[in-house]
Formats: sequence, structure tokens, C-alpha cells
Amino acid sequence: MHTMTLKVEDSFYPHLKAILDKFVETKQVSFIENDFPQELVVSSVEEVRKRVLSAEERVNNGHYLTQEQYDEQINKFFADS
Repeated sequence: MHTMTLKVEDSFYPHLKAILDKFVETKQVSFIENDFPQELVVSSVEEVRKRVLSAEERVNNGHYLTQEQYDEQINKFFADS
């Protein structure tokens, strides 16, 4: 069995999806579920912009870790694992 990852133009996606759905019906193709948490999946440029703005606001409001705090948390995490 082979696996492919495709990058598809938005305008062509519905057509490709319809074709693939036919292959799925005949069990020639199956979809592999991604186990990514939904909060990690970005589906649009606007969503990326929102996340960048949110991250910048957190930094500007002082909600970030210094390198020392980060190192301490990472070391504690691995020590507890």
C-alpha cells in the first residue's frame, strides 16, 4: 500500500474530493485520519493572521516565558516523564 500527501488548489478540491469519494466507495482508496488536535489545524490565511495577532498581544502584555523559565519548565517536564 502507498501513501500520498497532496497539495490541492482550493478551486480544484471539490472535484478531486468527488473523484476520491468514488474510489473510497469501491475500497480502492481509504482516507488516513490525522490525529492532530483541532486547535493545531489551520485552514485559512485569516486564521493564521488571528493566531499571530493573538501571540503578539500575549507577548506585548508580558505573557511569555524568559529563556530561563522555559529551560526550567522543560527540564522539569523531562524529569517528571
